[in-house]
Amino acid sequence: MNQITEVVTPHISQVPIAIIKTRAVIMLDGKIFLGKLAMWDFYCLPGGTLEYNETLKEGLRREIIEELGIEPKIGKLVYTQEIIRDQVTKIDFWYWVENPEDFVAIDLSQASHGHEHSEVGFYNPSTLDADVRPSVLPKLMKIWESSGPVFVEQIEA
Repeated sequence: MNQITEVVTPHISQVPIAIIKTRAVIMLDGKIFLGKLAMWDFYCLPGGTLEYNETLKEGLRREIIEELGIEPKIGKLVYTQEIIRDQVTKIDFWYWVENPEDFVAIDLSQASHGHEHSEVGFYNPSTLDADVRPSVLPKLMKIWESSGPVFVEQIEA
């Protein structure tokens, strides 16, 4: 081992790690657009991890186009979520999407990363007989249904 490795290696576990993600809130007729991830057995909002040198909205736009093949009209920030698991902090920024009608009929085979979802669509998470994450989603939907796309402070499930 060289001198630099000997000095840095013991301190790697002390380096803060954060993963920044963006999510799309797409609501239509009292339902919310969710995707069931092909590699996991749960439904969640579409979106993903920011890449180097992207703004939050640029990253969300790229993720939606890759996964769903639709150009989103990204509106305002409506929620942030912070999760700490296995010494990693994950911060999600949720943005309202203003063109939900464009997401009604999606052909995943036409999207470059459509294979990441086994199914997508508009659902009511309260009546969907499946694991929907995060569990706070039904509470947030009620707020947005009555108040529109307003920012909501982080709430508990």
